[in-house]
Amino acid sequence: MSETATLKVGDEAPDFELPASPTGEKFKLSDCRGKNAVIINFVPAAFSPVCSNQLPLIEQKKAEFEGQGAVPVVISSDGAWALDAWKKQTGVTYPVLSDAFPQGATAKAYGVLIEARGIANRVVVVVGKDGKVAWIQPTEKIVDIPDYDPVLACAKG
Repeated sequence: MSETATLKVGDEAPDFELPASPTGEKFKLSDCRGKNAVIINFVPAAFSPVCSNQLPLIEQKKAEFEGQGAVPVVISSDGAWALDAWKKQTGVTYPVLSDAFPQGATAKAYGVLIEARGIANRVVVVVGKDGKVAWIQPTEKIVDIPDYDPVLACAKG
């Protein structure tokens, strides 16, 4: 798939700055421009079984992503404290970002918000070093874990 409700491959990726911890650290997409591609993993809910299986999978792929100049992040509409606890529980070392205030605003900008539920659909968006959307990888069902092989293939840019 090459598009969401608001974006298609080649579009400028909406910038965002989201909490990366409950103590004030932030992650800003535009800070990566010209340096790294960013693999944005939108997930529906912290501590849910499928999401809790997806995070360690991303951690396993992290070295491959970084070897291609890409950094992975996860975005959830849960609060920063819950995400901090979830990150510790799953043992991941990459940023897990809170899209809680305003609820789902980044997911909405990326066209992946399920508005009636206030959560993101499970979608991977690769933003190239140039700030443009390079790849959009939805799952067939929200309970499916994404296939990271095509994501790895396009993260090189």
